[in-house]
Amino acid sequence: MKKITKIFIAIIAAAAIWSAAPLVPFYISKDILPPTNETAMEKLKNNEGEYFEFIMFGDNHAGLFFDDSATLKIIARMNREDRFKKVPIDFVMSSGDVTFRGTEWDYRAYNKIRARVKWPVITAFGNHDDDNAGAPRFKEYAGARDFAFSDRNSYFIVLDDSKSDLTEKQFAFLGEELKKSQTYRHRFVIMHKPPFCPYQQEWYRPELSPWAYRFMKLCEGYKVDMVFSGHVHMSKKSSFGGVKYIVSGGGGMTNQIPTPDGGFLHYTVVRVRGDYVDYEVRKVFPPLWEYFAYYVWKDLLYLLKDILI
Repeated sequence: MKKITKIFIAIIAAAAIWSAAPLVPFYISKDILPPTNETAMEKLKNNEGEYFEFIMFGDNHAGLFFDDSATLKIIARMNREDRFKKVPIDFVMSSGDVTFRGTEWDYRAYNKIRARVKWPVITAFGNHDDDNAGAPRFKEYAGARDFAFSDRNSYFIVLDDSKSDLTEKQFAFLGEELKKSQTYRHRFVIMHKPPFCPYQQEWYRPELSPWAYRFMKLCEGYKVDMVFSGHVHMSKKSSFGGVKYIVSGGGGMTNQIPTPDGGFLHYTVVRVRGDYVDYEVRKVFPPLWEYFAYYVWKDLLYLLKDILI
């Protein structure tokens, strides 16, 4: 019996070590400079038809080995989404916090991550992307921070709310773009921070700020289909004024929120089918080494807390 136990432990240990192996070629590979947001959007202009999909993810926090290991597994899973080739996947959208702390190393890691995605990647700006004076690096590697683009029958508006607010200039931009979007069948808004707290135990309370109510009323008035965000490391759906608000912040960064509450690694596939839109959350099991190093203990601590308190 002891021999069987030792063999089992050895197999698990070997599998855990193997699960970290993708980090080696990732870090030693040459630096890559993928297309900017402007170049990625240009690739969508000639798309035709009303059936397509796009992928949302957020908060991969590139540059830290914990995060990069998980993100590489998410990307590998993401790249299999078109294996049945029924409906085209047009692009991948990140809701921001693409770097761990906004350093040159972090942005170079994010460039390598983007280069591994099969489709054009469009990137929103997150609060951590401006750490260590990272905003100029974002402009160099990713491009614009407030912009809009169209794809087939849908209009997309991307906003920089990394400062937990929107300026008057941004509200003017949003209003003009929402007017333009009325000639399209569907409207989507992407921003890093959600305008409300998706998890009641979080300290983040943007719904107490005037900009949040103003933003949500604009989205309601112009019949926005969905607002996507990250920032909170979880998967969560809410609905206000007929608008769906999707938080998809499980793109690689370790999740502190309990797994049953949505604190798991994931990405979101959005499906546009003519008149209607729906989505599916793809839960991704962490690399085995990371599961044993962090996630199993996280959920165990929450379980003990529920039992003892």
